[in-house]
Amino acid sequence: MNAIRVVCQDLCGEAIALGWLLVMLLAGDASGQQAVVLGGGGSRGLAHAGVLAGLEELGYEPELVVGTSMGAIIGSLYAAGHSPEGVWRIVLAQDWPEFFVHMPRPVGPRRELRHPQLEVGIGVQRPAGLIAEWRINRALVHLLFDAGARSGGDFDRLPRRFRSVAADLRTGEAVAIAEGDLARAVRASMAVPGVFAGVVRAGTPLVDGGIADYLPIAVARAEGARYIVASDVIRPAPEIEDHSAPAVALRGLRLTMRNTLPDTAADVLVLPDIPRQISEALFPRDPTPLFRAGLEALRRDAAGRLPASGGSRARAPLPQPDTLVALRVMAADAAIGALAQRLFRDAAPARYDTARVLGAVDRLYETGLVDGVWPSVEGLMESGAGRAGELVVRVEPVARTNVVGAVGYDNDRGGRVWARASTRVTSAEPLVLGVAGSLGSLERWAALSLRVHPPGTAPLAWSVGAHHASNEVRVRGGEVDVQRTGGWLGAELLRVRPALAFAAVALAERVRRGDGEDGVSYGPLVRIEGVQPLTRLVGASPMLELEARAGAVSYERVRARGAACAASGRWSLAALVDVTSASSDAPADVLPALGDEWLVPGMRWGEERGRTRVVAGADIAHPIPHPLVLEGAVRLRLRAGAAAGDVDAFRDSGAWVLGAALELLWATPLGPVLGGVGANTRGRWRLHVNVGPWF
Repeated sequence: MNAIRVVCQDLCGEAIALGWLLVMLLAGDASGQQAVVLGGGGSRGLAHAGVLAGLEELGYEPELVVGTSMGAIIGSLYAAGHSPEGVWRIVLAQDWPEFFVHMPRPVGPRRELRHPQLEVGIGVQRPAGLIAEWRINRALVHLLFDAGARSGGDFDRLPRRFRSVAADLRTGEAVAIAEGDLARAVRASMAVPGVFAGVVRAGTPLVDGGIADYLPIAVARAEGARYIVASDVIRPAPEIEDHSAPAVALRGLRLTMRNTLPDTAADVLVLPDIPRQISEALFPRDPTPLFRAGLEALRRDAAGRLPASGGSRARAPLPQPDTLVALRVMAADAAIGALAQRLFRDAAPARYDTARVLGAVDRLYETGLVDGVWPSVEGLMESGAGRAGELVVRVEPVARTNVVGAVGYDNDRGGRVWARASTRVTSAEPLVLGVAGSLGSLERWAALSLRVHPPGTAPLAWSVGAHHASNEVRVRGGEVDVQRTGGWLGAELLRVRPALAFAAVALAERVRRGDGEDGVSYGPLVRIEGVQPLTRLVGASPMLELEARAGAVSYERVRARGAACAASGRWSLAALVDVTSASSDAPADVLPALGDEWLVPGMRWGEERGRTRVVAGADIAHPIPHPLVLEGAVRLRLRAGAAAGDVDAFRDSGAWVLGAALELLWATPLGPVLGGVGANTRGRWRLHVNVGPWF
């Protein structure tokens, strides 16, 4: 009997061992995995792409990728199947400084686009942030939606297993996200508290994983990794590099974060030597130095220390779903939910088409009514007919009531400010009531408007409003006050890609000219323009504007502007042509001037006014070699222009003015900071300073 018992025990033990071995084989033997952990660090985290390139160079093939904050962004691209070279191409393709700029808003009777510096929502239902999020949200969806759809929301089925590490805002504990919407999981991981809005997932408010563990080695160990390479871009150098107050404060913060790390060590710790002028919050236009820092650090810190085998190359991505069998929209606002349902109706139910889904995402962003649009494929099932799932679209509307605006200053016009307060007033369809105004030394206006987004024409919106404007127009010998009171009815459209804006407005106004006959003026205005990036260094966006008026004050006006921009190494180049012409009986505020927008250096705003203006020139800019705080540039502007009453006058060389300006420029998400000196052949010169967006 004892012998029989021993034999049975042996057989049972072998069966258990064989069963466990079978489970491990089916699970991919997670207990023996190699992993890479990419920590947080804002812009400095772009160096992780160089670390990945170094790992590939040395033959290290991680099966598990764990990332938090910027490490989650870079890591998710790698886990989704992109090679390190592909990840770096994606990094280079992004305009990082422009990522954190608020969406421009059409304001006033002419529906001109203006960039807000700040947007404040009232009654927000999730952890709020101060920095615009819609661009980064959109980019994450464009980059990761298809990979998430192929995996069916299971991050273990990506080409490399992936964990996005966020933190529970209530407890501060780390949350390792292993399933669900891939793009939204990454977005939760980078939600720096108070800077970016948090993400509510299954009722839990999630924020940047760095507040729990900015280098989540412990998560990788818990997932069964036996060998870990970790990239840390925050850890300060052993020696104090700078004794200035900001540098000491930043070093103290980094030391605090390092000293709160869990007591879990990586097998290889990679510490990139990142230029100290690149802080976590400032994204360089050219991130190549960060890539090189990561690559060189990996070669230095990991050479000869990586295992010879044990990893495996990335799996091929799973096939795309064949069919989206249903559409489900989740939105807290019923009107915006109905709008989303209309915009996504061609995407599901239908054959799976990534471009169609992403196109609908963009159209919803173009309404300006949403901060986040998160499509995912859920309930993915496989059958003889192929792979099929449900398209679920989570929509995060902007606050029902919000205030946007901006301030600026220049030493020609003085201080200036604009603001708009708006609220959605119905639940049937998005109808926005707004009040807006602008105040400056040369321009003052106020407007009351209604803006509606009918589902049948979205993202095209319709607006109607009333306004009063007063313009102090600089003319030879003094200033003329032109006042306009009236209303408008218009249609407007903002395209995300390409970045274009369209407005068609019918205006009716009473015009008080101040220097001529007063009376009623009515007619259309049509404008199409490229959306001017707030962080542009050279050139200007193309524009075509046509206006015609009838009535007691009748006139016509046309403006056309074009620019060609290019880059050569670290140089930015642009050529520009701007032609504006108005009829001879146009009021003073319609006549163009060489000084408007400081087109010709040395001129004040509004100087050298004429019926027709022609300006052509070139810009060239180069980064300041060693910026102390922000990445800046030295810019040279060269212009030739003339403003005259008739075409024949342009044949006279004396009508033309040549100007040049040498400037220092910092293009920030809050608008340009600029200082320089300009001079022209009229013998005029001036020092100029500007802070804030142009308007």
